[in-house]
Amino acid sequence: MTTLSPTLKQIDETLNQYKDRLVLNKETLGLSWHDISQLWYDHTGEHKSDDYFRKYRKRIPNLNNVQVKPVKKSEPESNDIQDKIIQFEKTKYQVQDQKREFRNLIRNDARFDHLKDELFKAVKEVALLKPLNWRRPYQSNGNKEALVLFSDWHYGIESDNFFNKFNPDIFHDRVKELVHKTIEYGKLHGVKKLHVFNLGDIVSGILHVSVRVQNSEDIISQVKVVSEVMSEVLAKFASEFEEVKFYSVRGNHDRVTSNKHDAISKESFADIVPWFVQARTNQIPNLEVMNNTYDDEMIVAEVSGHTVIGTHGHKDKVSEVAQNLTVMLKLFPVAVCMGHYHHNWEKEFNGIDVIVNPSLSGTDEYARDIRKISKPAQKMLIFDETGQICTYKILL
Repeated sequence: MTTLSPTLKQIDETLNQYKDRLVLNKETLGLSWHDISQLWYDHTGEHKSDDYFRKYRKRIPNLNNVQVKPVKKSEPESNDIQDKIIQFEKTKYQVQDQKREFRNLIRNDARFDHLKDELFKAVKEVALLKPLNWRRPYQSNGNKEALVLFSDWHYGIESDNFFNKFNPDIFHDRVKELVHKTIEYGKLHGVKKLHVFNLGDIVSGILHVSVRVQNSEDIISQVKVVSEVMSEVLAKFASEFEEVKFYSVRGNHDRVTSNKHDAISKESFADIVPWFVQARTNQIPNLEVMNNTYDDEMIVAEVSGHTVIGTHGHKDKVSEVAQNLTVMLKLFPVAVCMGHYHHNWEKEFNGIDVIVNPSLSGTDEYARDIRKISKPAQKMLIFDETGQICTYKILL
C-alpha cells in the first residue's frame, strides 16, 4: 500500500493551496526555501527563486488558516485495506474453528484411550477368570508356511432360504469345521508357521436396512462374540503350529454408520477385534498380533520369504487391484488376497495371483434377491520357498 508524502501535492489540492501549505509549514515539514523551490518546479515546471517563496510567505494575510492536511488514501488503497480486514476476520474464525475441532479431537482421543485402557483391564481379568486352552505345540519337521483367509463371516445375520441356512448356532459349527480343516491340512503339509488374515466383514454390522432386519444381535454384541471366538480360534492354532501370526483389516460392514458417504475409514468396529485379541491372548508366547505398516486397510506379510498383500476389497476391482497396490506400495507381491465379493475366484495378473475368498455366511436374502449365490467356504494357501504351491477351498 502506497502512502503519499506530506511534501507532495495532494489529490484534492489546487496549486495555490499546495504553495500556501509548503511555505506556511516549512519548519514543520523540515524544508528549506531551496527545497520548496525545487518541489514547485517538479510539480509545475515553473522556475521560482528561493526569495520568491520567502517574500510570498510575508504577503499571506493569515498564517493560522493553512495547516498541514492529512494524507488521504486513494480509493483503491481503501478497498485494499477493507479486503484485508475481511480476510483477516475470515482467517480468525477459521483458526478458531480449527482450535475447537482440535480440542474436540484431543478430548475424544483422551476418552477413547481411557475407555480402551479400562476395557483392556476388563479383558485381562476375563483372561484370568477364563483362560484360553493352550498347550505348547510339538516341533514340526517341515518348513512350509500356510495362510488361512478369514473374511465375510457376517456374524449376527440370519438366513433361511433354499440355498443356505445361517444363524449364530450354524456360525459356531462352521468356525469349528474351519479350524479342524485348517489344522488337518497344515499337519498334512508339515506347516511350521501359520499366518491368519482377517480380511474384514467378520460381523454383519448395520450396513443396510435389510441386513439390520436379518440381524439377530446388535452390533456391539456381534463384536464381542466374534472377538472372543477369534481369540479361541487363534489359541487352538497356537497349540498346533510353532508360530502363529494374526493380521487384520477393516471391511465395509463393520463401519460405525450405515451411510457410506458419512463414514470415516478410521471409525470402524473392526478395530476392536485385533485389539481384543491382543489383550485376550497376550499370555500365549507363540502367537503374535501384527500391526499394519503401510495402511490400516492393507496387510503386508512375508510368507516363506514372499510378499503377500491382503485387503477387504470394497475399494478395489479384482482386475485392477494387483496393479494398483503394486504401484501404490512400491512392492511386488506373489499374491493379493481379498474378501468382499463372497465367491471363489483366482486369476494371475503379470505374475501376481489375485485370490478372492468366499464368505463363511453363504447366500443371504440380499444375495438371493440379486441372483448371486455362493457356497459358504474359506481358503487356505500353502507356501514354500518357491511360492504358493496349492489352495484349499474349505467348504463349510
